[in-house]
Amino acid sequence: MNAFLETRSYSSDFAVSAFYAANNNFLAHWHLEVEMMLVCSGNIRIGINKEARVLHQGEMALFRSTDIHYYDSRDLHSRIIVLIFRPELIGSPGGWPENRQFDPAFIDQAVLAELAEPIRNGITALFEEIVAELETRSPHYRLYVSGKIAQLCALILRHFPTRPVTSPRNEAKKPDILRVQKVIQHLETHYMEEISLAGIARMSGLSPYYFSRLFAKFTGITFKEYLTRIRVQKAEQLIQTGQKSMIDTAFDCGFNSVRTFNRAFRTVKGYPPSRIG
Repeated sequence: MNAFLETRSYSSDFAVSAFYAANNNFLAHWHLEVEMMLVCSGNIRIGINKEARVLHQGEMALFRSTDIHYYDSRDLHSRIIVLIFRPELIGSPGGWPENRQFDPAFIDQAVLAELAEPIRNGITALFEEIVAELETRSPHYRLYVSGKIAQLCALILRHFPTRPVTSPRNEAKKPDILRVQKVIQHLETHYMEEISLAGIARMSGLSPYYFSRLFAKFTGITFKEYLTRIRVQKAEQLIQTGQKSMIDTAFDCGFNSVRTFNRAFRTVKGYPPSRIG
C-alpha cells in the first residue's frame, strides 16, 4: 500500500502502465496521471474523493488528474485491470478530460446498460489489448498502445455522462480536496515525526472533529489508521533492505517503542515484522 502525492516512475520515457491486479489494496493517494480501472471478476471497494462504491464484474472507475482515490479489498475478492497514463499522451497536458468531470466517476451497471453490447465489449477489449501490448512489446507497440488509449478515451467521452468542471457542485468540493491532498503529502514526508490529530487539524484550519470526518470521507479510514499504515509500509521497506535493526526501524518510522511497532505491524499486515527476511 502507498499513500501520497504519487510521483510515478516508468521503465522508459513511455509514460503508460497497465496491469492485472488481484485483491488490490491501495491507500488513498493522488497523482497527475489519469487512471482507469475495470473489474474483470469479483467485487472491489473504490473511493474517489468523497464517494465510495463496491464495484462488480464489468464495472469501471475513472480517476481524473489529482482525484484522491483508493482501492479497498477487505473482505472482498477481485481481479481488475488498472490503466495509468500521463494526459500528455493524448494531447491534454493540463489533465483529461479538460473542463469536464465524469458524472458519475463510477461506471456501474446502470450506466453500462445504456450502451449497446458491441460498445461495452469494445471497451473491455481495449483494456485487455493495452495490457497485452505492454507485456509483449511487439514492434511499434508504443504507437499501438497510444492509439488504443486515444480510442478508449474517445469512447468514454462519447458514451459516459460528464458535466462541466466549473459547476457549483464541483467548486464546493475543491477546498476540501486541497486540504486532504495537503495532509496526505505531509504525512508521506513527515511520518517519522510526532504527529497528532490536533496538529494536523490545525494545519488544515479545521476543528479536530470536522477534520476527522472529512479525512475519513476521502480516504475510507481514520486519520490514526492511515498514519499507522504509512509507518508500517515504510518500516516494511526498511526491513527488506536489512540495513537496520528492528528497534532502529521502529523509531525511524515514527513508533515510540518496539512493542507498539510490533502490535501495529501485526494489525496492518496480519503477521509480525520478524517474518520478513
